[in-house]
Amino acid sequence: MKEEGFGDKVRRLREERGWTREQFCDEEQDLTVRQLTRIELGISKPTLTKIFFIAHRLGLSLFEVMPDYIDLPDQYLKLKYDILRTPTYDQLDLIERRNAKLLEIYDHFYDMLPDIERLAIDALQSTIDVLETQSDIFGKDIIETYIPRIVWKQKYDVNDLLIIHLFIEHTYLSRMTKCSASRRMFLKLVSELPRQVVVMEPEELFVLRNVIFAAIRVLGAKGICEPIPTLFQGIHHIMQITQDFQKYPIFSMLQWKYELLVHRDVQRAYSYCEEAIIFAKLMGNQHLMGQLHDQWRIDTLDT
Repeated sequence: MKEEGFGDKVRRLREERGWTREQFCDEEQDLTVRQLTRIELGISKPTLTKIFFIAHRLGLSLFEVMPDYIDLPDQYLKLKYDILRTPTYDQLDLIERRNAKLLEIYDHFYDMLPDIERLAIDALQSTIDVLETQSDIFGKDIIETYIPRIVWKQKYDVNDLLIIHLFIEHTYLSRMTKCSASRRMFLKLVSELPRQVVVMEPEELFVLRNVIFAAIRVLGAKGICEPIPTLFQGIHHIMQITQDFQKYPIFSMLQWKYELLVHRDVQRAYSYCEEAIIFAKLMGNQHLMGQLHDQWRIDTLDT
C-alpha cells in the first residue's frame, strides 16, 4: 500500500471536514487556492509558515501534520519537560543543570527533530537568553513570524506557549505605547490564557501556569492591572487540577504585589507574604525563603 504523503493527508483531512479548497483557504491571505492545489498534488513543498496555517485550519498541532512526522525520542521529551518543569529561582546549581540539559538536546537530538520542535527549543533558548541578558535581540524572527498566527488560535499547544512566553519577555523590555499593535496583541494573548486551562491536557498545564506567571509580571510592570485577577483565577484553577503547588510561594508573592500596587492594602499583602514564606519553608527551600524576605523589604520600603 502506498504511503500517504503530506499533500494526500491534507486533502483527505480537508475533505473529511467537508471543505472545498476555496473554503479552506478562506480569504487567501495565508494560503491561496493555487498553492493548496499544488501542495495537495505534491507539486510543491510547503514552507513551515504554510504548514502552520494548514495545521491551524485542520485543528491539529504542527507536529501532528508535519510531513516529517516522527515519534519524538523519549529522552528528548524527558529533557525538554525537565527544563520546563524545574524552576531555578536564580540558584547557580539549578541554572547549570538546566543549561546542561539544553546542551544535551542541541548535541544529541536537535538535528533529528522536526522543524516545529527545533522552533520550540530555539524559542526556549531565546527566552532564557532574553531573561539573562535583559536584551530583546534574541528570538525576534520567531516572534515576528509566529505570534501573528498564534494570536488567532483557539487552542494552544506547549510549543505555542513557548513562543508566547518569548513574546511576553520581549514585551517586558519594550516601551509598548497605549495604541501600539504589540500591546493589542499582548493583551489579546493574555486574555486567552485562562481559557486554555480547560482545553489543555492536565500534564501540560504547568507550562501554561508558567506563562501566566510571566504575563502577570509584565502586566504589573506596565501598570495594566485589570486582567490580573482573572489570571490569578487561572493559576488557582491549574493548581487545583494538577495538585502541583511547587510554585505556590511565587503565586502568593504576586498576590501581595497586586495588593500593594492596586489596593494599597499592606495588611492583606503581608498575609500573602507569610503564606509564601510558609510554603517555601514546607518545600525546604531556604534560598527561596531568603528571596521572599528580601522582596518584601523592597516592596514595602516606602510604605
